[in-house]
Amino acid sequence: MPVSSGTASELIEELYLMGRAFRGAVVSTDEGPTLPGGLGVLMALEARGQCRQNELASDLCISQSALSRHVAELVAEGYVARRPDPGDGRATQLLTTSAGRELLGRTRAARAESLQTALDDWDEADAQAAGSAFRKLRGSLTRHAHRADRPAQKTITGKDGK
Repeated sequence: MPVSSGTASELIEELYLMGRAFRGAVVSTDEGPTLPGGLGVLMALEARGQCRQNELASDLCISQSALSRHVAELVAEGYVARRPDPGDGRATQLLTTSAGRELLGRTRAARAESLQTALDDWDEADAQAAGSAFRKLRGSLTRHAHRADRPAQKTITGKDGK
């Protein structure tokens, strides 16, 4: 049975609030990249491995232009490097540097410690069940975002029509 509109709306609200709560409880201001989202880009690149920028943008479900600012900053800070694409000399590929991997290691350890503290009233089974639900939701959303027959996103306008 499909999810009801009300439940979908509740999930949207909870996901938004979850992101805010996560940033407040777990994310530190001294994690490295200064642009919001830069660390997420670095995590996605490390997970995917060396790739072209358009492939990484597709993985992140963002435009190449939105990704380019993050990549430029990550390259300037030494967390990401550009290499010639072995299959096409005109193109480049991105890869995580050792400094980027070190930053991710420190960040993951600090975030895990913060999350453990925040979840001190949870048991392991609850945390694993939440992780399973998040993975299932992320998988469904990612598959939907990459569907070829998906309609173009609607532009949301304000009350004045702009």
